[in-house]
Amino acid sequence: MDGGAEVELVGVTRRFGARTAVDEVSLSAYPGEVLGLLGPNGAGKTTTMRMLVGNLRPHSGLIRVGGVDAAVDPVGVRRQIGYLPETSSAYPEMTVRSFLEYCARLRRLPRTTRGAAVSRAMRDAGLQGHGPMRIGALSRGYRQRVGLAQALVHDPAVLVLDEPTAGLDPRQRVEVRDLVARIGRTRTVLLSSHLLSEVTDLCRRVAVLDNGRLVALEEVAVLTARVGSRLELRVSGSAQRAAEVVAGVAGVDAVEVRGQVVVVTGTARLTTAAVAAAVVSAGIGLEEMRTTGGSLEAAYLRLVKH
Repeated sequence: MDGGAEVELVGVTRRFGARTAVDEVSLSAYPGEVLGLLGPNGAGKTTTMRMLVGNLRPHSGLIRVGGVDAAVDPVGVRRQIGYLPETSSAYPEMTVRSFLEYCARLRRLPRTTRGAAVSRAMRDAGLQGHGPMRIGALSRGYRQRVGLAQALVHDPAVLVLDEPTAGLDPRQRVEVRDLVARIGRTRTVLLSSHLLSEVTDLCRRVAVLDNGRLVALEEVAVLTARVGSRLELRVSGSAQRAAEVVAGVAGVDAVEVRGQVVVVTGTARLTTAAVAAAVVSAGIGLEEMRTTGGSLEAAYLRLVKH
């Protein structure tokens, strides 16, 4: 097992007919980590997650969870994983507690521990006081919490979440995101999301898939640093002249003029000192300079641009 990794995929491949959906993907995720899984539609994210949770078998490669080989002991792997698919369904006529008790029975939890397991899952998912309520009467945000609770009811070491905030309003997204952050402190979480701001907030590392292949497995900070920086300069002289001067500074990729503001996009070689020196040396007044780091969105678009 890779250095204490809770989840390990090595050279995992899955085909559907002539199409290779996942092509020799290798990655590891560790206890107490929320690992982001990114990629455009059809990149292989959901197929990868379905193989990990045991809904699909890989055609080749190795999957281990908690040191257990999924090919040797698939039931043992499933016991360690909680899964919230993108489209999570629950019986709307059931109450929250009765549904979670049903899930606990499906997970073959002993009768003597089911009640405590359900109460713990409800607490972890922020459902205290909602046990007697019918699921069909809950808001979408709370129904998503029920989905989280069913994934947690057997107290798994690994949680796999496929677009957990899809379709939620901004307040509900924040609430579910906070729940995931708290849950991720004690478990290994694999999180697929199209909301890159959400991934930036929750994940230290991300795995990026494109056309079934892993194109990056890196810390978010490292990926964004590679994109470089963005500078906004407010000048008192000619903004056009300032743009022409700045364009010649090492590391500058692009320059745009917006009124008296010059927007500079550059690589990791770009320094604020060099930009400021070039503007001042040209006799142009520099009133303000603001720096913003590279974004995960910019890094992601570079990785999957083809």
